Amino acid sequence: MYRGVRARLAPWLLAGFGLALTGSAVVWHLGIETRRIGQLGGPALALALDGLLPLVLVYGSYRLVSSSTPGEQVWTVFVWSVVGSVAVGAIIGLSVFIRMIEGRTIAEPVFVTLLAMDTGAVTGLVAGTLAVQARQDASRATRTASTLSFVNDLLRHDIANGLVVIDGRATIIQRNADSEVAQTAADAIHEQVTELDTLVDNAGAVAETLGSDPAFEPTDIVAIAETVIQRIEQTHTVAIELQAPDSAMAYANEAARPVLRNLLENAIEHGTPAAELSAEGTATDGSALQGEARPPDTTQAAADGHDHPSVFVAIRETGDIIETHVIDDGPGIPDDRRDSIFDPRAGDTHGGGLHLVETLVTSFGGGIYLADTASKPDTAFPDTDLDGAHFVVELPQA
Repeated sequence: MYRGVRARLAPWLLAGFGLALTGSAVVWHLGIETRRIGQLGGPALALALDGLLPLVLVYGSYRLVSSSTPGEQVWTVFVWSVVGSVAVGAIIGLSVFIRMIEGRTIAEPVFVTLLAMDTGAVTGLVAGTLAVQARQDASRATRTASTLSFVNDLLRHDIANGLVVIDGRATIIQRNADSEVAQTAADAIHEQVTELDTLVDNAGAVAETLGSDPAFEPTDIVAIAETVIQRIEQTHTVAIELQAPDSAMAYANEAARPVLRNLLENAIEHGTPAAELSAEGTATDGSALQGEARPPDTTQAAADGHDHPSVFVAIRETGDIIETHVIDDGPGIPDDRRDSIFDPRAGDTHGGGLHLVETLVTSFGGGIYLADTASKPDTAFPDTDLDGAHFVVELPQA
């Protein structure tokens, strides 16, 4: 009950405190000081300074109420204002008192003390308001994080249950199918269910990585690369060559899978012949050119004689860094896009994968760059002749 009462009274108390300070200045300057010195000019100027300043508290109370700030938080602002006024006023008043004990002449101790109290009150108002806003922002952020976490867990749970049902039905079809076509379709369903189940697990790892307190552990990047490449080769017509040691341990988590997967899918999307253009085709960055976009003809043979994209992946240890190189056989990144290649683009699904990759790699404490930029000279790999876009991911070695 007490908290409810003070919450209702808080705006009035804050405004009343400001009016009380203004009233004290009016009484002193116009009532006492003018009689002492026999003139109005000086006291009126002093009143314009330490009499109007406290009215900021009245305005602050009005703004807090009009912005629907809860009464308890207005009470916090009121307390900050009172404490600031008393603290600063006490310090200045004590210094004046010490000078008086020393026998020094103090020209106008009351004016200085009133001005100090006004300044402290306004400072407390500002500090209290900022503290309340910070508390509100933190509360909203916590609620948002909790909501997103709940939705993420709920969706993953429901999707996983749905995949179990689909996989079970595919098994029934497979056992009772009389034709090879039905068997092939059931096998494809099994493969897609497995892929989607992996994506659901990856979504959880991504959410954990981008959370406030992610947990990283030694993760074998080579094993992840082998699994991701195997999955991509099952669903894409692509030649991927992997050059890597038996293992390469980096501090990361399962979110390293979508990092490599997005880089490989980006390489496939912009590789030769997938990135070949026509007048109505798509640019190498995935954005549509003038006219209606049409899918590239991946059956057309490329200059080197193959009709599918090729990608070279190399993993190696350099000092205390695990480097992952992804090189495609496309035309490379245009010069005017190099500086913004990792930036998100609103309303465009292309490029979002690279932004996610950079975000995750940065969360791991690593970095990603285009190897042939001015600051990072290209690294030659004699085992491949691919000369398209060359991305390098650096992760801290475990």
